[in-house]
Amino acid sequence: MNAVAFYNLKGGVGKTTAAVNVAYLAAAAGQHVLLWDLDPQGASSFILRVHAHVADFRRKTFLCGAAFNDAIKETDYRNLDLLPADFSYRKFDRILDHVGKPTRVIRTLLDTLGADYDLVVLDCPAGFSLLTEAVLGTVNLSFVPTIPTPLSVQTLARILKWADRRDSPSRLAPFFSMVDLRKTLHRRACEWSAKHAGNFLEAQIPCASIVEQISVRRMPLPAFAVRDPASIAFVDLWSEIRAQLESGAARRPALSAIESLSAQLERTLERELRGEGQTPVALHAPPTTVVPTHTVVHCFDTADRDLARSGQVLELRECPDGLLIVAGREDDDMSRARVQIDSAWALQILSGQVSPVVILDRRLGRPGPPAVQEIRAVVGRRQLCRIDSRMTNLLTPSSRRAAPDALRAVAG
Repeated sequence: MNAVAFYNLKGGVGKTTAAVNVAYLAAAAGQHVLLWDLDPQGASSFILRVHAHVADFRRKTFLCGAAFNDAIKETDYRNLDLLPADFSYRKFDRILDHVGKPTRVIRTLLDTLGADYDLVVLDCPAGFSLLTEAVLGTVNLSFVPTIPTPLSVQTLARILKWADRRDSPSRLAPFFSMVDLRKTLHRRACEWSAKHAGNFLEAQIPCASIVEQISVRRMPLPAFAVRDPASIAFVDLWSEIRAQLESGAARRPALSAIESLSAQLERTLERELRGEGQTPVALHAPPTTVVPTHTVVHCFDTADRDLARSGQVLELRECPDGLLIVAGREDDDMSRARVQIDSAWALQILSGQVSPVVILDRRLGRPGPPAVQEIRAVVGRRQLCRIDSRMTNLLTPSSRRAAPDALRAVAG
């Protein structure tokens, strides 16, 4: 039995999409596959139309594994089974810490669950935890989807540093995800990868509207669009994964090379923001034209969704022209607090090292604007966690300043 994990410190990078499609393609190739949805959000379970629930999730579950075995469900696809997620997975770390020796526990579970399978695919939650450390130290290969942007590449470098510090045996294999070759940053990153072979897999998953339909249709992409270029990209990804599993030749990318790529992308982004090397805007172009741009939005809330119930939003947004924390009422965009932060703080927030409310306090002081005060009052002493990551079309801050009032009202 082989086991592979799809993992990233960040959410919203195409991790679940890759896990579902690779598991489907492996099953279609004749392997008996188990996909284990380890993310409490249950995205893989949702896509494969399986109710996200594991009964009797407590310490004894880890000691015998019977509850996990009983929870395995057949999917609509031959040779593909699913161990669904459960919101109680948020307690994974606490139970692993109580049981002790988390790597040995996960290895025993994988041996038990994978006894009847050729391949186990793990869709891991974002962030650093005892669970992810144990998984990465157990599986044969860990695949890291990476968007070709400075923050995502910095995140990859952070994962590599963590693996080095922990002397982890993990074999990490990053690949580019959500690639849009119309963007200069993405082209530069892909060109760099071609010249520095061995740091990224050759397969590159495109940013395409048909990929987003996976969550709408609730089907793997090759099941409804087998000839689409995005499906072919997933086939290429599975082919590389299978080749690495058969040869055992995968190696960890060089940290120095990844840091060099990150620095190059940052310089490219700085030149773009200064307008260097860009095509001048035509003189007859309307000065208030606003073009929505793709933005990755990470949503934060308590485990009991206290902010959502009170009509509040707390988001970290990865916009083309910067990183923003947005906080305030869901129905009142104009009163929300917006604070620009750097990539170091963004990484700390996404890895769970610091709360976004703490960063708001550092930037705005206490008590801060009313929007932040309301968020703080709702959250209280409860812990915040990332509950969702999505890509959407939002106006960038610079575009928002140029937008007419009618657009501002709907640009939240």
